Amino acid sequence: MSLVRVAPLLMLGAFLVVNPGVAQAQNPTTNADNPECLGVSCGRPQEEGGGGGCGCGGSVWVNYTDDGDTLAYTDDADGDGRADDRDNCPFASNRDQTDGDSDGVGNVCDNCSALSNSTQRDADGDGKGDDCDEDQDNDTILNGQDNCPLIPNRDQSDLDADGAGDVCDSDDDNDGVADGADNCPRVRNPEQVMPTDGSQCRVDADGDNISDNGDNCPGLSNSDQSDKDQDGMGDACDVDVDDDGILNDADNCRDVKNREQTDDDRDGLGDACDRLYCLVVDPTQPLKCLDPKAPFTVSAGGTAKLANAGDGLRPPLFANRNGAAMEYRWTVSKRPEGSNAVVENPQGAVTLSRDWQYTYVDGSVPHFVPDSEGTYELTVEARLAFADRVFPDQRVSTSTLVLTVGKGDGDGPNCSSVPAGFSLTALGAALLGVLMRRRRREP
Repeated sequence: MSLVRVAPLLMLGAFLVVNPGVAQAQNPTTNADNPECLGVSCGRPQEEGGGGGCGCGGSVWVNYTDDGDTLAYTDDADGDGRADDRDNCPFASNRDQTDGDSDGVGNVCDNCSALSNSTQRDADGDGKGDDCDEDQDNDTILNGQDNCPLIPNRDQSDLDADGAGDVCDSDDDNDGVADGADNCPRVRNPEQVMPTDGSQCRVDADGDNISDNGDNCPGLSNSDQSDKDQDGMGDACDVDVDDDGILNDADNCRDVKNREQTDDDRDGLGDACDRLYCLVVDPTQPLKCLDPKAPFTVSAGGTAKLANAGDGLRPPLFANRNGAAMEYRWTVSKRPEGSNAVVENPQGAVTLSRDWQYTYVDGSVPHFVPDSEGTYELTVEARLAFADRVFPDQRVSTSTLVLTVGKGDGDGPNCSSVPAGFSLTALGAALLGVLMRRRRREP
């Protein structure tokens, strides 16, 4: 047997000597009350990696069983440690899941947090739900006085004085014939007999050269008469152009039906109409996105805030490659005058990722505690363990996290390291796997 084949085994043996806990991890005496469970944490899920409350992306959960540690992944778009299907605000970090009005929508994303409104309807897209919005169409006319509360009409014109404004009245002249079929929609003629003065039947109230009786937006100029969803209401006055149930102002694909509103790269443009996939890590810096088709690139998360010195931060690590073995090193490249804070566990190796975010192994989780208020810059340098297939010459990438620390600046959860679960032994096993892969690829 060659030295190349023996080396990994020797390394593993040495590792077991250094970490005797491996042999003791399944000692039956540690949990005598449960003969089927050989570990101290059997059946207790414990959060590992992922967002951990940072708003940084997908989480990883570990379920401890009698067969050892079982990894299970869960989608967690906001990185608050709550799986999306059990999160009352799947796209807004809220670890405590507070829901003051008990409508199933958490306070941080509820557009009427003090009033139960599970539908979250918002006709004018102003962020205030219809159930608690005193001006639902945002036309400056309060709902109680507005003759078209869901369609803006500041002039409040109402030809037939029936209480319904012309822009939302399907029969402006109240003659029993709907405007679209009425040969004279602004003159009452239930028998559809043309009046002597025919000019009244060719009314063009909005001045778009389309007579009102054939205008799909009679109160709003739209000479092209575009009607993408062909519902009879022109796009210019249709609050839901693509007819997917999502109002235009809240729709991430305004012209393409996509009720699910999925946006995998988080750029604000729905997958159904997004032609370019480029992961936005920091919403305040959308142009600094991670393109999987570009050379190897890492991201430190862009920007972060902490309310006070002494609060902890676990700097996130993203890359435009999933599941790539890499080594990393964090350094404090800028700090306030007088600060001596450093990154604990600044270097290590990772291979496990979920949605482009890498999971640190417990025992080497980077952790930073600022010792004074001000602006810090934490820079990470990452190096691929193996050459990239498409861009073999690009193996190193750096990125900087700008951290602002100051009273009142912390507007999000405290991004501290998550509870321990992976042991130093697991770290060694991961590094051993990297070594074995490297050996196999070397000539």
